[in-house]
Amino acid sequence: MIANDLVAAAGSPGAVVHVRDDGKVQEAAAGFADPATRTPMRVDHRFRIASITKTFTAAITLQLVRERRLALRDTLGELLPGVLPGAGRVTVEQLLNHTSGIPDYLTDSRFMDAIVDGGMHTRDWPPRELLGYGGRPGRSGVNRYSNGNFILLGLIIEKVTGQSYAEVLRDRVTEPLKLRDTELPRDLRPSGLATGRQGDGPGATVVNSSIFWSAGGLVSTAGDVGAFYEALFGGKPAVSGGEPAEGSAPRRLLEGAALKRADGLGIFADRLPCGTRVWNHSGMIYGYSGVAMSSEDGRRQVVVQLNSPAAGQAIAAAGRLMCR
Repeated sequence: MIANDLVAAAGSPGAVVHVRDDGKVQEAAAGFADPATRTPMRVDHRFRIASITKTFTAAITLQLVRERRLALRDTLGELLPGVLPGAGRVTVEQLLNHTSGIPDYLTDSRFMDAIVDGGMHTRDWPPRELLGYGGRPGRSGVNRYSNGNFILLGLIIEKVTGQSYAEVLRDRVTEPLKLRDTELPRDLRPSGLATGRQGDGPGATVVNSSIFWSAGGLVSTAGDVGAFYEALFGGKPAVSGGEPAEGSAPRRLLEGAALKRADGLGIFADRLPCGTRVWNHSGMIYGYSGVAMSSEDGRRQVVVQLNSPAAGQAIAAAGRLMCR
């Protein structure tokens, strides 16, 4: 079983593997959700999904674009005047595809010292405070992965909608798709969360999600993430014409096609060794790692989640499952 192999290869306490083929689901769990109590891992255990959050944020952003409440060419100077000195000309599209030149606050040693050594992993971090780390923006147009891009998108979503990011996520994604285990948690240790392992460092499980917010703060199950990726890249309209009947759960989010623009907005395009092309996003955070993939035709989705920071192993395992 690939879940058992993952536990051994990654040195992870536990693993969950979720595969969808044309909507038919197979799942497996192995190892422990909490080694200290010998609690077995279950397929419904939740994980911090880290940067897989970015696909959720991108989908919401592109919903607002489709509704003409926002445009990909809109700039930070227009949307959030003064939020980040030197970045006024950065566009929404550049935030989505990581070509803004905005630095990544998570690579700032001052920030990491505060979180890891300063014991500030449980305090609340306002988004604008996060953006104060990382230094001044560099030249735009060059691809440079940055969590700061998606913190800014979270602020834009709140500005345009007049709601909190958590409320928008609930109203536009999790409730319509019935993703009951996906949320931006307020609790330091959300219910149903597998215990993360991060060596001997602090904060592997008890962490304030505001540290990562709209760039990486969500918790979810492998099943919810798989259903979300199917809604984006696979499935069929619930009724003729593409819109679901009132009161029914939609089976597709129309933003899937827009996410694929220019090789990915909040998503990445990769070709696996077997030749299969996939849309995917991985994530790694204190004590957790994982990846979500969808085949290009949307017929197959694979999600792998670990309660350890072994993203490379999760990605390799998901690739093998996509190639079967």
